[in-house]
Amino acid sequence: MTLIQTLGARLRQPLARFARDTRGTVAIEAVVMFPILIWGYLGMFTFYDMVRQYDINEKAAFTVADMLSRETTAIDDTYINGAQTLYEYLARVNDGTAIRISELRWTEDPDYFKVDWSEARGSKTALTDDDVKNWTNILPIMPEDERIILVETWTTYELPFRIGMEDFPIKTFVFVRPRFAPKVTFSS
Repeated sequence: MTLIQTLGARLRQPLARFARDTRGTVAIEAVVMFPILIWGYLGMFTFYDMVRQYDINEKAAFTVADMLSRETTAIDDTYINGAQTLYEYLARVNDGTAIRISELRWTEDPDYFKVDWSEARGSKTALTDDDVKNWTNILPIMPEDERIILVETWTTYELPFRIGMEDFPIKTFVFVRPRFAPKVTFSS
């Protein structure tokens, strides 16, 4: 018997005994799994909070759109500024928000949307006819000269925990018909 065979025979028995031994495996598994469990819990919390914040932003945008749809008199810059303040309050955000409120009209000759007026606050600019001309895939087709009020909002969701994702923008896109008047006018 060679030296290597002798060492192999002597090591085989303790290694086999070590492989069969199950004492302490729960502690080792806990050490390995605990960080993964914590990361998963924080990830679920972050994902839930992200969906909750998106829902809050969308409800705030619907509230602003509904408020505008009930207007029967002309609105002005002060009204638009107040609408942004209301949105920020309802969405529970303080900075970095942008809002764009526009009234769009459908024309049948040729078939496309036109902007009656558009006002933006924050980092966005007002819409133009060229911007909305081909929005037939995201806005409803309507009768000739029918109008809708479009409210768009932007904010950035800041993650409560860094779990491998980055902060990302939340954009809402809400449209509604004027309720009590054929259109909502804007006077600067």
